[in-house]
Amino acid sequence: MKPEKKHLIIPAEEMCWEPGIYENTEMCYLWHDEKTGKRAFLLKMHPGSMIPMHDHPQREIAWLLEGEVRLGEDRMKAGDFLTAGLGEFHDVYTETGCVFFLFIDEDVTAAAGVDT
Repeated sequence: MKPEKKHLIIPAEEMCWEPGIYENTEMCYLWHDEKTGKRAFLLKMHPGSMIPMHDHPQREIAWLLEGEVRLGEDRMKAGDFLTAGLGEFHDVYTETGCVFFLFIDEDVTAAAGVDT
């Protein structure tokens, strides 16, 4: 008999934060599927931090858990939802600091045969 697959639980006190890709940010990696490239993580942006203008070759699904943030001219506050895909550019800036939960779906350019 095959062992049953089990769900994944990461207790909050065991979550590991590490320096993010951008200055004054931190990442907490939660889950990654090696086959599809799908992944889930937390992004913490400290007050005054920013992420420069970027595209989304993979579908980004984001829920703002804490704080406030500006994406271009749009504003988000805790509890707001965002999704962005290929060709949907924005920069990100927070004056107050914020924490996002992010889920990155499969690479839409690979599925469509698009070169980036």
